[in-house]
Amino acid sequence: MECRAAASAMVAASSPSFLSPICSPTGSFSSSPPPGTIVSPCAACKILRRRCVDKCVLAPYFPPSEPLKFTIAHRIFGASNII
Repeated sequence: MECRAAASAMVAASSPSFLSPICSPTGSFSSSPPPGTIVSPCAACKILRRRCVDKCVLAPYFPPSEPLKFTIAHRIFGASNII
């Protein structure tokens, strides 16, 4: 048992830093993707050509895979009324 713990500690210590989880200063884990990962903007931000922030209010309703859903709603209601 002790050999496994020591071996896993050595592997963890020798692994590259980009594979380790990202920690915030408070010690809790961050949910942001690792550096270098490209996250697609939601369909609303993609169509409106704006930067999609982490807490975009439209992202849960208009995923990047369904741009037609936002296009139809935008034509009927307008972006400011949807928000």
